[in-house]
Amino acid sequence: MIYSNPRAAGPVYAVPTIAKRPSSLPVAPYPKALRATPRPQRAAILTRRYETTWLTQDGSVETATRIAPALPQFEEAFSAIARGTLIETTQGFCAVEDLEPGMTVLTAEGRTETITWIGSMTLFPPNTIPGIEASKMTRITAEAFGPGRPMPDLMLGEQARILLKGGRCRSTGHEAAYAMAAKMIDGESIVEVTPVAPVTMFHIVLARHGSLRCAGIEVEAYHPGKNYSERFDPQLAALFLAMFPHMKSITEFGTMAHPRLSADETEDLIAA
Repeated sequence: MIYSNPRAAGPVYAVPTIAKRPSSLPVAPYPKALRATPRPQRAAILTRRYETTWLTQDGSVETATRIAPALPQFEEAFSAIARGTLIETTQGFCAVEDLEPGMTVLTAEGRTETITWIGSMTLFPPNTIPGIEASKMTRITAEAFGPGRPMPDLMLGEQARILLKGGRCRSTGHEAAYAMAAKMIDGESIVEVTPVAPVTMFHIVLARHGSLRCAGIEVEAYHPGKNYSERFDPQLAALFLAMFPHMKSITEFGTMAHPRLSADETEDLIAA
């Protein structure tokens, strides 16, 4: 229906009214299924840049830059050894940043092994990136483990592991085992430090898992560990495996060269 409006140039359309419910009648509640419920907010997942270099099946070397979650499970694979660390290869000592997949290293197990993958990332000083906690590093001072072990100081990432052999290690039931360097901090010869400038960190995968000779100290090459399936949900597991393009399955990391000590076992061993 159209009504004329003397104050308007054109027609005004009537809007039908809706009868109001008498206040005496109860209002039926909406079924639970139709009630509006607040959606839980997903926590934002921070990401960081990871650099990868790997050996292809035809022997060539490829590189890629990837953006992935800034989670400890990912960062562990990229942040064990600081730039400038000398690693023993079959051609002599080489700075970690100058290594390339296809080169061969001398391992603490007395073998020569081919490097198949190198990952790197940058650790930043505190308050550099909002939401990312300050990075910690472990400094093993020169000759902390004896003459030339290490030489000079060795800078390792927060989750890097070193190889312990014989002596007190036997008390754990192992002739040799990996222990987190960060759990061996004594405040004197092994100390925790916080970067005051960006530091490039590296980690290395070998064709067969073993221990890298780094400035006189044996450092574990990267391996995701036996409890890999417990650390990732299926979606993250697939994203993580994509960081290693030369592998089709996580099982290709193979058997670990030595067992790993828990944090408590390491602390008890050092305190003994």
